[in-house]
Amino acid sequence: MVKQYRARLRHEENIERKAIDGGTVQWLVDRELGAEHLMAYRLTVDPDSMASHVHLGSEEASYLLEGNGEVRVEQSIHSVSGGQAVFVPDGAIHSYVNTGAAPLVVVGAMAPLIEVDDIHPAMPPLAQSGVGRAAGEASRVTTTMMDERFITPTLMGERSFRVLLSPQQVGCLRMTMFTGVIPSGRAPLHAHPHEEIVYILAGGGRLWIEDDPAGELRPGSVIFVPVGVRHTLENTGSMDMKVLGAFSPAGSPEAKV
Repeated sequence: MVKQYRARLRHEENIERKAIDGGTVQWLVDRELGAEHLMAYRLTVDPDSMASHVHLGSEEASYLLEGNGEVRVEQSIHSVSGGQAVFVPDGAIHSYVNTGAAPLVVVGAMAPLIEVDDIHPAMPPLAQSGVGRAAGEASRVTTTMMDERFITPTLMGERSFRVLLSPQQVGCLRMTMFTGVIPSGRAPLHAHPHEEIVYILAGGGRLWIEDDPAGELRPGSVIFVPVGVRHTLENTGSMDMKVLGAFSPAGSPEAKV
């Protein structure tokens, strides 16, 4: 029997929020949705709170969507705000610390897939007294963090993308994370040699799978596209659409099949 692969579209307001220590998590894409190479989540950390965990067998790429705080990876401390991405190696203890008055919101991906039960709370090997840190301590940032403001965009027709995390940049082995800008209009259908997850950051439009419209897009929409499935995103508005994407195996957003 031939296994059928299909793309899926979801909206975050329809996805269950699960309470964790310090906030909530939504599993945007997982094995139940048909994913085989990577999974995606949306994490919200409450003010003056911390969410710490560890997982073996999967690396993680995180993009800061809203708020201000820190991402602590083992002994490294990254002061973060919107538009910055952090790579977490397989097996590294890491924490998301909210140092602001509003929720800290992170959208991220993990590759390869693991069971949610294999993600365990952990006490990071860093001082826990207070969520704020002195300026000298917060400046200990390594190359595992990238800021999209300082990445030169790559043009792809009228569209553009910025690769945030890749094997060449930070040594992640199994996936690539990027942001992309889509102007008004619809690009040609295309397919990739990798599994892809797309999260709409701003703007709106329509998802096309093959020659069929597959649903409307808005901020918080999540798209899962299996390997080899032809698709495109149409921007139906007058303002640019901005997306966050991750795919596995790692490679280039320009790769087509």
